[in-house]
Amino acid sequence: MAVAVGALPSPAGLPPEVAALLPQLMDGGGDGIYFVPVRHHSPACAWALRHLLREVRPAAVLIEGPDDLDSLLPLLSDPKTRAPVAWLCQATREAKAEAPEPGEEEGAAPESASPRTVTSSSFYPLCDYSPEWIAAREGAALGAQVALIDLPWRHKAWERRYGSGDDDGETAPDAARSQMEERHFAHSRYLNAMARQLGCVDHHDLWDRLFELRTPAALADWRSLFADVFSWCAMARQDYEPEVLEAELSLPRERHMAAHIRRWRNAVQGPIVVVTGGFHTPELLRSWKGAKPLAPKAPAKKNPQATEPEAWLIRYSFEQLDALNGYGAGMPSPGYYQQAWEALEAGAAQATAPGVHPLTAVALDTLARFAQQTRAQDQTDAVSTALVQAAALQAVRLAELRGNAGPGRQDLLDAIRSCFVKGAIDEGTRGFTADLRAFLGGTRIGDVPPSAGSPPLIEDARRLARAAGVRLDDSSARTVRLDLYRKPSHRVRSRFLHAMAYLDAGLAQWVAGPDFMAGSRLNMLFEEWRAAWSPLVEARLIALASDGASVEAVCLARLLREEAALSDQGRGRSASAAVALLQRACLVGLHARLPQLLALLSEHLGEDASLSSVVECGHRLVTLWRAREPLGVQQNPQLAGLLQRVWPAALYLLPPLAQTPADGQEQAVRLLLSLRELGRLLSSLEREGTGAVDASLLAEHLERFATGAGCAPGVAGAATALLYLDGHWDDAALDAVVRQRFGPGALPHEAVQFLNGMMTAAPELLLRLPALLQGLDALVRGWDDAAFVAHLPDLRQAFTGLRPQETADLATKVAQLHGTDEATAASLAGMHYETTEEDLHAGLRLQALLEASLQRDGLQHWIR
Repeated sequence: MAVAVGALPSPAGLPPEVAALLPQLMDGGGDGIYFVPVRHHSPACAWALRHLLREVRPAAVLIEGPDDLDSLLPLLSDPKTRAPVAWLCQATREAKAEAPEPGEEEGAAPESASPRTVTSSSFYPLCDYSPEWIAAREGAALGAQVALIDLPWRHKAWERRYGSGDDDGETAPDAARSQMEERHFAHSRYLNAMARQLGCVDHHDLWDRLFELRTPAALADWRSLFADVFSWCAMARQDYEPEVLEAELSLPRERHMAAHIRRWRNAVQGPIVVVTGGFHTPELLRSWKGAKPLAPKAPAKKNPQATEPEAWLIRYSFEQLDALNGYGAGMPSPGYYQQAWEALEAGAAQATAPGVHPLTAVALDTLARFAQQTRAQDQTDAVSTALVQAAALQAVRLAELRGNAGPGRQDLLDAIRSCFVKGAIDEGTRGFTADLRAFLGGTRIGDVPPSAGSPPLIEDARRLARAAGVRLDDSSARTVRLDLYRKPSHRVRSRFLHAMAYLDAGLAQWVAGPDFMAGSRLNMLFEEWRAAWSPLVEARLIALASDGASVEAVCLARLLREEAALSDQGRGRSASAAVALLQRACLVGLHARLPQLLALLSEHLGEDASLSSVVECGHRLVTLWRAREPLGVQQNPQLAGLLQRVWPAALYLLPPLAQTPADGQEQAVRLLLSLRELGRLLSSLEREGTGAVDASLLAEHLERFATGAGCAPGVAGAATALLYLDGHWDDAALDAVVRQRFGPGALPHEAVQFLNGMMTAAPELLLRLPALLQGLDALVRGWDDAAFVAHLPDLRQAFTGLRPQETADLATKVAQLHGTDEATAASLAGMHYETTEEDLHAGLRLQALLEASLQRDGLQHWIR
């Protein structure tokens, strides 16, 4: 046995209460029960368990797992089942309404207070080298009765343990979690001390040194191996008080499992093998004889706030199995351990020289494939064959130095870092650590037979995913590039990816391309996505399966809910909301629904009393028209009719803009600009058959805004600028309005608001029109200090539309108005780059002293 194994305490070195249990582990009490302490997903435990089962040939095999999932056990033995797979349990319920935030009115009904559906998902993963997988398959092959003995998934204790999603528990609503955990090992003081003593990186490295790196013959010695695993787990348990174990659900689960064991011992003749996480084994040994046999299952009580949970066998992936990705019960780098397991199964020891461990061949193969990947990626420091040979030799020698029977995962990692990385790690190597971690983790996804009973929605999504070029047997994210305007098949694939994104299924992430919802980048021909199938996609689809049997049906159900919710949100007659639904339907492929949505939009367009909503509706309709081919609406003549209606509908709602209060004028000006832009877009589409747009109608409204009495000054300023820009007014007409707004009798606050409106619409006019700048200068000269300070924020806002060079040009022109020559004005305009805040304060103090001195001397008329 390797040197490291000697670090485990002998029975004499164990605490008395632990040492007393060790003889009872493997039928020591003569009761015919073999307690098998395992680490979930350990190849060593799985290999030893296989030998135990074939030697003992039990009558029953009891496995840690929810006892209400027994019906899924036969699926594990199906020839079409390929690991990794997982049992998925889901429960859907209505979340409680949240209390009002502090400061909210008690009668308020915020959006967050409305009930919503919360889906709780839990995974029980299995891979080829999971002891539970071996127990279920080997037990069934040997003719044993196989059963699960842990607390049922329906048990309320799980909700207490993980939180209901309504409190500050560890798990957020709609999160997927694993019920299999081994966090106790990572936090054990005993195991951490042992890792330090042996020079191990962490408890994973320690586990490998003590168990995974034994010779195949030592792994087959199941009595010795499981005795050592028991010692490891029992010592880790010593750190936990009973109160802690009760609160975190270990003791309630163990009482339930002990009751199952007692019932099975009474019910069957012959040996019983009990396969559980090693952390639970000590308590099961102590308590099973005194446990009351579990009574027959009572019918589950219905929770009025929840629906009955459902469970399936689904595909799983190495990515989710990886402890480095946060899976608490996982081994790091599951892809590497899969290779180690396959080497054991293939009898690699017989294929190599005597005394050579199978892991030596695994190490060499891993190094060679990783080097090949670096060359395929054309990395700067691509790994050569010579470096592979050096790393393989170093891995073997590190294993010998550390007393390992063969090179393990940590030996391999150290050899790679030593031989493959020439400078600082990840320096110039394009994320070397991340690449290595992903390579060792693996990307395999399992498979399940049709008899697993997956909802039809999943099969439909898988069919569409295959057609879209998404691999279903690999969890690596890949780029999908689609030519939307030239390839109809690519448009079909795009609609599927948009549909999955709409359902928040986690399959695909939009990267680049035209954004049809926002109406931007429509000139781009290609759309790019990053897509990858994963177990979380299937979990999300299962949660949605009640809405329909196909992706299209589920998207339609969600769209109909959004349509129905418009009235509840006070948007029952919103044209912008209706056209957004129409756009979404086009994106996700619900073209059969377009006639109803177009009719809904037509109805809302005639009833909508909001100018902003109608203008937004117009812009979205223009986007639909311009992208009608990729969106698939080129065969809908109603679209052209709606484009003809939206312009007069917007103009009909325009007059009340003149009465906008002061605090809403900025938004009103921007709405006016958006309406003008809509008119220009509609005019540009006339030659495509959308109908003519009478732009003069907008000019009539603008003239009333600019010259009429009582119009909001900001709106009047914007209207004045637009009339000039569009050629409806000449310089003389503009000059007349400007003199009126800034001349004698003008109210300062209205003049500043008028300027704000003009600058928002056309900031360059202040530089192009001398009359405007002179009028503003004359207005500001008439202000005292208090008035200037009062209007300074509005002035600053007005000038924010100027670019830095335009601001400098404006400063030069203002200086020239005050008698400064051009050269001096230009130098003054650049002084603000060198003037500090302290300089300004010093200047203000000096000016105040100068004014006080002049007033004392009777020279106050000098102050200008």
